[in-house]
Amino acid sequence: MTEPMSSKPSSLPPAELAALSAGGAPTAAPAAKMPAPKAENTLGSLIDTVEAIIIALILALTFRAFVLEAFVIPTGSMAPTLLGAHFKATCPECGYHFDVDANLGFQYVYDKNGARWGVAGVKRPDLVRNDNIPCDERATLCPNCGFNIDPTSLPQYIDTRPTAFDARNRSGNASFAWTNNGDRILVFKYLYSVFDPQRWDVIVFKEPREAQNNYIKRLIGRPGETIEIINGDIYVAPPDPTGGKTGPEYRTIARKPLFIQDKLWQLVYDNDYYPIDEGIPRSTGDSWHNPWKGAGPHANEWDIRGPVIQYPAATAGLLQFSVEDPYAFNILGYNRDVNDLPATDLLRVGDLRLECTWTPAEAAGQSLAMVLGAPRNQYKLTWSSAGIELVKYNISTRLWESIRSIPATDTPLPKAGTGYHVVLCNVDHSVQFLVNGKLLLVHAPPWTAADALRERAEIEKEEPNRDRALFLSKPEIRIQVGGACTIGHLKLGRDLYYTQSVARPRPESKSRFPSGPGTATMGNPLTLGPDEFFALGDNSRRSDDGRSWADIYPPLDDLGIRQGIVPKRYLLGKAFFVYWPAGYRPAPSVELPLVPNAGEMRFIR
Repeated sequence: MTEPMSSKPSSLPPAELAALSAGGAPTAAPAAKMPAPKAENTLGSLIDTVEAIIIALILALTFRAFVLEAFVIPTGSMAPTLLGAHFKATCPECGYHFDVDANLGFQYVYDKNGARWGVAGVKRPDLVRNDNIPCDERATLCPNCGFNIDPTSLPQYIDTRPTAFDARNRSGNASFAWTNNGDRILVFKYLYSVFDPQRWDVIVFKEPREAQNNYIKRLIGRPGETIEIINGDIYVAPPDPTGGKTGPEYRTIARKPLFIQDKLWQLVYDNDYYPIDEGIPRSTGDSWHNPWKGAGPHANEWDIRGPVIQYPAATAGLLQFSVEDPYAFNILGYNRDVNDLPATDLLRVGDLRLECTWTPAEAAGQSLAMVLGAPRNQYKLTWSSAGIELVKYNISTRLWESIRSIPATDTPLPKAGTGYHVVLCNVDHSVQFLVNGKLLLVHAPPWTAADALRERAEIEKEEPNRDRALFLSKPEIRIQVGGACTIGHLKLGRDLYYTQSVARPRPESKSRFPSGPGTATMGNPLTLGPDEFFALGDNSRRSDDGRSWADIYPPLDDLGIRQGIVPKRYLLGKAFFVYWPAGYRPAPSVELPLVPNAGEMRFIR
């Protein structure tokens, strides 16, 4: 009887198979032995692994040293573009979300015994702990409706504790909220070894007064240029080796590109965040009322109660914005110092952006006019079925003068029942008008420092007894409609306002520079030499920058560094991306903000 054949292939060698098929018995095969690993092979693999790690480390360090490096923003000098250590705030009345400064000079630290002690007035470049800065060191006022927010209402409030010293060096209680770290940014290093720095770049550099800390500011002046700050604007004369063409008549206003300007608007008022306590007295005794009010013969036809404003009348209507306190001033909710500002630091800003969604209800009402600007720089733009017309107010004749017209054949025409997002900007003595994101009109006339100084002299002559805070006249902000319509998403913003400053050396320094007017301020223009730059912070009133530097690190004094400038050798790179904004804690018990706020990741403009 024969055995069935196995489906598995035979493991016998061919000679044994031949013998078996001839009827012979298979011989026993010798046992197979695995070769033992050679010591040199094991050592070689280990060396390869170590070499790969070393090469990867070298590449990473090279990349960090020469290409890209991460930095943390320590202070709020670039707010709101970039944030230092800060608290999150939400107004309980209007719901507006914003960030407020956490003063690193008022941190609480703990000694080896765990006892709390205050370090008021001590400046630290970094955040020691996320729960040790008082959030009630100054009042937190909503920048949209002015409500005084109780620290216990902050969304990341922790507790109120008895302290040996409070933020103002008095014993008592202090409230604490979670302190968010400053923005973490990526910086292109040595980019400026290949490309020239451009105006409005956000640059990182070694500060010249102590040569220890890295600063981040916005580049304003480049080598050879002459810079002067007048009425919050920057004026620049191009390089002139002879020095003959650097006077006020040659310094033209420096206008920001639109893609940068769009990122620099700061809140004045947003009607989408409408307070629920309108007309109800607050703890301060006053009450909030909508700054937008109906005006003219049909003022009572306007329904301004709520985020969407209604105008049902078939006749023309006028909506006026009140620029009384605190609106249209150069204040910033991030700073929390509105109550502490002297009157001379409160200046009305005339560079404004007005936007809304306008929906005409009927054919007869298909016209919209927007008025924006101070009396000497005031424009009115009208958009209707006839096209677009731009006129400017002449303060001497008290009449409107035609500037530019675009016929209906070259513009979109408004239609009844259709919503249009319209934007009018009057900034840096130029005008832009956009409809649904499309730029339809740009007007940028010549404007020099000589024009600005002459205008300021005229205002001072007309109003010699008025406070310095009112040198710049109140801006006019109006919306005129041709008939029934609704207006939603009504927002008003202002541009950066570069303030004047005083340059003072630090008390401990032995500076060769005396105290005096701030560098590049009005009446004290700065002419930059070769490889010299001038930089300012976006948070102008709170920025320690080129205007105020009046001393140089003594060991570097022999390098001939001038007051207020950044030498090219100090440039570290260009900031370009916020890769880790203030993160979230997964749970209150988790100490670290491990969850990134992806919505705030952004390119830096």
